[in-house]
Amino acid sequence: MVARPGRLQSAFTAGELDKLLHERTNLKYFTTGADHMENVVSIPQGGFRWRGGLRDVGGVAADAARLFPFMASDGSVYDIVLRPGEAAAWSATAKLADFTISGLTAGMLPAVTDAQRLDTMLLFHPDLQSKRIKHAGPTSWSVDNLPYVGVPSYDYGGPIGGGDYTNGVPAVWRLEFVGLTPGTSIFNLTVSQQETASITYDNDMTALAGLIAAAIEDLPNVSAGITVTSASGGATGTKIDVEFTGAGNEGDGWALSGAVINKADAAILASKTTVGVSPGEDVISADRGWPRCGTFYNQRLIVGGFKGLPNAWMFSRQADYFSFDVRFVGAAGPALVPMDTDGGEAIERITDSRNLTIFTNKAEYWIAERALSQSEPPNHVAFGERGVRPGAPVVKNEGALNYVSATGSVIGEARFTDVEGNFVSRDVSLLAPHLVDNVRDMAVRRAVQSTSGNIQSMVQDDGRARVATVLREQDIMAFGRLTSGAAEFIATAVNGRNELMYLTDRPDGRRLERLEDDLLLDEATAFALEPASATVTGLSRFNGRETWIVADGHVLGPFTPVSGTVTLPFEVSGGYAGTWTAPLVRTLPPPRDVGPNVVLKRRARLHSAHISIVDSTSLAVAANDGPLREVSLRRFGLAADVPELEQGITDTITVRGLTGFSMEPKLTISQLRPGRLTVRSVTLEYAL
Repeated sequence: MVARPGRLQSAFTAGELDKLLHERTNLKYFTTGADHMENVVSIPQGGFRWRGGLRDVGGVAADAARLFPFMASDGSVYDIVLRPGEAAAWSATAKLADFTISGLTAGMLPAVTDAQRLDTMLLFHPDLQSKRIKHAGPTSWSVDNLPYVGVPSYDYGGPIGGGDYTNGVPAVWRLEFVGLTPGTSIFNLTVSQQETASITYDNDMTALAGLIAAAIEDLPNVSAGITVTSASGGATGTKIDVEFTGAGNEGDGWALSGAVINKADAAILASKTTVGVSPGEDVISADRGWPRCGTFYNQRLIVGGFKGLPNAWMFSRQADYFSFDVRFVGAAGPALVPMDTDGGEAIERITDSRNLTIFTNKAEYWIAERALSQSEPPNHVAFGERGVRPGAPVVKNEGALNYVSATGSVIGEARFTDVEGNFVSRDVSLLAPHLVDNVRDMAVRRAVQSTSGNIQSMVQDDGRARVATVLREQDIMAFGRLTSGAAEFIATAVNGRNELMYLTDRPDGRRLERLEDDLLLDEATAFALEPASATVTGLSRFNGRETWIVADGHVLGPFTPVSGTVTLPFEVSGGYAGTWTAPLVRTLPPPRDVGPNVVLKRRARLHSAHISIVDSTSLAVAANDGPLREVSLRRFGLAADVPELEQGITDTITVRGLTGFSMEPKLTISQLRPGRLTVRSVTLEYAL
């Protein structure tokens, strides 16, 4: 047959596009998108490949619901699996230890957040006293309550049971007058940077106390009700006590000094004799609740989103992670920071990045100052109004922060730009909104080879999983679907070995699994036979289910194990067994443009496809949603006497005679049996 011009698509870096975009043929992403992408990942250089298989690590508790990475100070890597009241530490191959987390309920698990540094992990939830998990070895773990020291006090308006606080202590300053002449010496006082009117000295301390009280109460920063008395209790002496009593004068935020105006050899000595304590109660407690989130930053522990004060956060003393005692003053001291926000706004995530970033349920902020200081109030700069979903992680990717919006249906990206001089928030799921719905968990695996991008994994409330190839420098955000039979995905995380982990619900229970690029099967379970045998045992978990075997370079099956046993057609020495879900990619319909804003709409036929594959061993195609048909690769050089996985085909596979007319002709690329599949381009010929 004479070759005809076809439409070449050599990149799938826009991923699966929403159907609303199928008529946007002028959009630059149209030429690099697809109608459907399932169980494949886009290759940044062009094309797509099989996503890899899921290796079974082991069974977990039926109510396990969260997954967190843990990297110890010695470089050891663990996966921490949380369930109500308990956690388990896993290595790459087995569970190492279980440990109790008292108070952790099933209802809390979706919103639990963590912070981890060296051999310590912290867990946060507003209804759970913050927990500290300590690692002392692979099987040695302990849990205690996070030891907050010197928790700041806050006035909630009164105790929970009603009434007024009775624990306030007014600050007291003592003034001593040295060398002043009664009736002629004139002085003034400075109270927290506010200067009083001039006062004429009187050696009757009782009278002088009245003059000082009137002058101080006249200041704009002092409320009525202060108490000024003679230190001696009468008219004699040279000392006056100033007690900052009265509503509005609570606390220790006072500085008092004096200066003599007209006598050089006189002085006023000021000293604090009683430290003021504001009436109130601990900002976090069993009564008022606990922080929602925390992070380590600038050698401090930062916690925030308190149940009783949701728009506030606090940072510890520098280099003393658990000390929040505000009596330590100076730049390195701790502080409580209420944000100036609307009612109902709660801090959900605090993340270290170029600057400290704060995500609430309504907006996103960054702190303009790189270093935190007790003496300099942080400047909160808003840069977005999407908010984040409680419990959903904020993940780092190429210098940016990716987060799940408060609705759960938008993946946002926060990135600092020198052009704006600000963080900029944008919707990176705009091309595939149909694939993002109530995302509850998210993780990013860094690229593992030069021909791959970062992989962003997302798990939704309905148990579905999504994966996206991410390379923002090249404007690549290719969303697709991750399916594995009838499995439901519960949680996801990326550990310190840069391994993408999942909690999944399988027919035989909940499992911990790891995505591996070189695997062809899911639930992959290794076996070894010595001597070589055609009988594989130990497959009880696959009883009654369609199961495949990959052994000695061969793909065998499907089988249905009975009593955990399958019989192969020949002897093998080892391999792995598992289930399989086919990859599936369906192209977009061809453009119908015949001129500017002029299109030709009629039924068309896709009759030929030229599929360029690399090192592939299995391929099937279909047109117009018709049945898949196997494309035999043996006629392209696949030898019959060599294991198929040892001789992948790199060639352009031409398929002709595709039938069927459609208003939207599409090509489906898939497989009918497991095998490697990498497609670098597709050229399609139509009769339009």
